[in-house]
Amino acid sequence: MNNASRPISVRICHGEPLLAAGLLSLIEQAPGIEPRSFDDDGDGPADVIIADLANGLALLESKAATHAGPRVIVVTRRAREGELLHALERGAHGCLMQTSDAQELVDAIRHVARGGARYLCRDASALVAGSEPPPAKLTARESEVLRLLVRGDCNKGIARQLQISTHTVKAHVSMLCNKLHAMSRTQVAIKATGRGLVQAPAPALPAR
Repeated sequence: MNNASRPISVRICHGEPLLAAGLLSLIEQAPGIEPRSFDDDGDGPADVIIADLANGLALLESKAATHAGPRVIVVTRRAREGELLHALERGAHGCLMQTSDAQELVDAIRHVARGGARYLCRDASALVAGSEPPPAKLTARESEVLRLLVRGDCNKGIARQLQISTHTVKAHVSMLCNKLHAMSRTQVAIKATGRGLVQAPAPALPAR
């Protein structure tokens, strides 16, 4: 999304003015990140939008309708796994909590702007990891499928990588859903990353 010659542009769309001002102040101090006012489209859409849950979901709905738009990071106040998973299921690229620190904010912006996998702050990861009993032990093949699923590969891509049928991949994904108490592939990826079962792939740095 970004190249090395320009900063990452960020807009804040948060319903609490004091929190929005605090986010803006933190972003202004980060090198390589450029805050924009929300109604400023002079240089095109921002790369990243930071929003509260309500505004974030509205933006994601609009983004889904147009199949385009910036990457959205949701900042949630309450430590509720359901809200976090709902935002990620709807397409949020990252989730922060109001307990997140400045470094996590900057890391999240840079991570999602470079095309990285979904970003969960430490508290969000701990929430996902601690809300349910530990998953059943994964087989070696399930771990391989999980690694590729978290990377974002589709069933056909996983089948090609592992030289197995798509039917077998679907069976492994179904078993992963059961073992991780997940309702979808997205939840499998979120919960696996939150529990440290697999490391989210780091985004590639832009070529210089």
